[in-house]
Amino acid sequence: MLEEAKRFLIFAVFLSAISVFFSQLRSLNKEFLEADSGIQVQDSLDKSANTSFVKEYLQFWKGLISFDLGETESGDPVLSHILSRFWPTLHLAGFAVLTGTFFSVFLALVSLLPGWRFLGEVFGFISQLILSTPVFVVSVFLLVFFFLILGWFPPGGYEPGNTAYVILPGIALGSRVFARLFIFAYQLAGTEKKSAYTNVLKARGYSENRILFKHILLKVSPVLLILILLDLSSLLSGAIVVEEIFFFPGIGKSMYHAIRTMDSALLSALLFYSGTVFYILTRVSERVRDGLLGWEAGAA
Repeated sequence: MLEEAKRFLIFAVFLSAISVFFSQLRSLNKEFLEADSGIQVQDSLDKSANTSFVKEYLQFWKGLISFDLGETESGDPVLSHILSRFWPTLHLAGFAVLTGTFFSVFLALVSLLPGWRFLGEVFGFISQLILSTPVFVVSVFLLVFFFLILGWFPPGGYEPGNTAYVILPGIALGSRVFARLFIFAYQLAGTEKKSAYTNVLKARGYSENRILFKHILLKVSPVLLILILLDLSSLLSGAIVVEEIFFFPGIGKSMYHAIRTMDSALLSALLFYSGTVFYILTRVSERVRDGLLGWEAGAA
């Protein structure tokens, strides 16, 4: 545990430096934003020159320790702003990952059953098509088909606890989760089905369904779990394009707003948040994977 804490502290030091550096670099010259505000060019340059990287870096760490990272350009506390955007993002990411994972793993295993092998080629082709299609194209298609033509779901926005608002952006994001997981699950499960371990289970009289949906699923779950947690971490870090298309008030839209308005306080906090989420979920996935592999080896 102590070693893990040291590792995270070193990571946090470097991540915070990168976050402050890029946020300050991005917001160094706000001349065009202040063109209509009556602020002179020289005043703008003097104001930018008064801030140094070391000062901003120390101020950032002071804010982390005191839970006060300053205010956004609109006057809202940065931490309150991020927290208000985190819950919609969590709702969206959870929906996308759960639906994408369930359908990909289920269809991958079904495709290995006798008489259903054609599904492997069909959904394999669909998965490759999804991965080769930009996510904004998928998003626009979903809007046109499900909102303009069918009128089934809201075109954007968000209401707390209302899953209807996360269905279209969730499908857009979940389709890529589905495609990646289906390809990996189908290949891994197919390899396990040809192994000597599976032949022993068949010799004992186990059914195809039991072998696939219990034993093989257990064998491939550590690798799939890593992919699932990595997908979750990337979505919790914000999906800028999808959230902007669907007017979704999440972390990704805040990131885009911070970049566009050169909001250095908000941008540095969001960069640090995104990196921290990705690091934590990656380490958790590795620990869970090691635990599952150790449990499986012990059970064998």
